[in-house]
Amino acid sequence: MDKIWLEDYGFWIDERKYKFFIDKCTISDIINLNLTYGGKNMTNDLQAFESLSKEEIMKMTGQDDGSQISSGSLPRLTINRTSEDDDGNALRTGVYSIYDSEAEAKVYSLKDGAVQFRPFINAYQYMEYDAENNNYPCSSVIFKSWKDEPIDSNGSVRCGKVIGKDKEQLTQAEIDAQRNIKCYRLVYGLLSMEGTTATGESTTIENMPVLWRVTGMNFKPIGETLKSLKGRNSLMFNHVLNLTTKRKKSGSNVFYVASISVSDKEIAFSKKDLEHMDMFNDIVNEENVRVSEKWKEANSNKKQDAESAKVINAVEASPEEILAS
Repeated sequence: MDKIWLEDYGFWIDERKYKFFIDKCTISDIINLNLTYGGKNMTNDLQAFESLSKEEIMKMTGQDDGSQISSGSLPRLTINRTSEDDDGNALRTGVYSIYDSEAEAKVYSLKDGAVQFRPFINAYQYMEYDAENNNYPCSSVIFKSWKDEPIDSNGSVRCGKVIGKDKEQLTQAEIDAQRNIKCYRLVYGLLSMEGTTATGESTTIENMPVLWRVTGMNFKPIGETLKSLKGRNSLMFNHVLNLTTKRKKSGSNVFYVASISVSDKEIAFSKKDLEHMDMFNDIVNEENVRVSEKWKEANSNKKQDAESAKVINAVEASPEEILAS
């Protein structure tokens, strides 16, 4: 990899790192920041600092402030729908994509080539999307059974999503707002695939822990596949799913739907698999603790507001009695 000599500071820096940082801050800022990561002082160990991925550096410097909904520390498997990236590189549409921290780039699966996905956990989460701010102001706990009550970060359930016959009572404005609240299927598992980066570099991904989060038209295909495995009395993590896509068109709108087949070969559950299962469950539990705390806080505020309103009403009704007591 090409390096750039920083004359004023007396050391070399990878060209890739230089180009990444130079748009964000000055070189002196990079060197003089008292950066620590994993308990190590990075300002005294340039080699260790340069070994960090962009994700790690963003978290360390506060560029990633954690405000975006994330999948814990997991990259998210998606279907690519854009024909080019921000740099103008042509992209394959209708293929699967994943961010590879080792390549520090998104990797796109080969056209007409299946990717292999081994599911470990199937769960659900309600989230409300704010298009104006491009974020998710409300999310529910992650739940695995429809019998569970998915409390949310606003202090209610399902982020306010109305289900069943109650929908008939909604006004048109409420119906429009409901479209921003969706139930997502979260499938945690291991991904293997052959692909390329946007610039054409070949990349192989093998057993990468990922989150596949789907909704809408892609909610059903994976659900039906997992249900079929249950019907065969087969555990989902003992099987590999081959994922491709089907191109669909509705008017001028083109979209892609997941197409799934199950490999015949069964895979034995290993000690390493148990570690992956524990990691996935830890991520789910961490998110649920976060949401539960916000639920408690929101309800505590509601209780205080109700008590305040009660006092105000009482004062308005009989101020002399209240003030004299």
